[in-house]
Amino acid sequence: MRLLKLFVPVLLSIILIFLDARFSYLDNFKRFTLTLLSPIYVIVDLPGHVIDWVNDKGTENELLVSQNDYLEGQLIELKAKLQTYNNLALENQKISKLLESSYLIPDHNVMLARIKSVTQSRLSKQIIINKGLNDAVTLSDLVIGSDGVVGQVTEVTALFATVKLLSDPTLHIPVKNSRTGARGITKGLASNEKGMVVEFIPLESDIKIGDIFVTSGIGNSYPSGYSVGRVKSVDESPNSSFMRVSIDPTQNMNQLELVLIVKDKND
Repeated sequence: MRLLKLFVPVLLSIILIFLDARFSYLDNFKRFTLTLLSPIYVIVDLPGHVIDWVNDKGTENELLVSQNDYLEGQLIELKAKLQTYNNLALENQKISKLLESSYLIPDHNVMLARIKSVTQSRLSKQIIINKGLNDAVTLSDLVIGSDGVVGQVTEVTALFATVKLLSDPTLHIPVKNSRTGARGITKGLASNEKGMVVEFIPLESDIKIGDIFVTSGIGNSYPSGYSVGRVKSVDESPNSSFMRVSIDPTQNMNQLELVLIVKDKND
């Protein structure tokens, strides 16, 4: 009985195959059957299409993220280069301004130097510059900025030099009033202030707030006529033969990066 159940389907299959191969009786039935089964094929293939779509989108996403990372990196690099170019342009402007200042001292040579460190305390106000004995820097050389005197070289090594600032209480520079010619000597203050006083100016001298004091050239230590400070107050004490003139440096020390060392052409 079991054999018969197996034999009948097999025989029927052989007959259908033979008829399909020799005649076209079953064509309509096949088309009808395929039409009925088409939705099933679509449903069966759907997961594969979805997986392919997700994979394509994933690859596209990864490509976009990679391109975005690359472009961000390029943008950062360009911004860094722009900062470098801006800094170079700014430094060129500072150098040009310094060199323009050197025209005031035709009988002297100048040498560009960069500030390496700054010391600002109540009793010691100085900077270290990157020029020294190897560059022919010597003691007492004047150091200037684009807007006035910075100070004087007080120590020198092979590669570096120490410059005592105008506001240091131990530095004294002979000066004169650019308007009246009244002479005096500057002295820094033993305080955290950056100002100075001009000493030994007689009480009868004509000194006004806003006047500019410049190097006098007395003693041939410094070239004459270079800006030192602007008068901010005048104290005329009746108990003294001299007035007390307070001045602020014309050169802003806070923003200083480059300076010029002034050398006599005979040195």
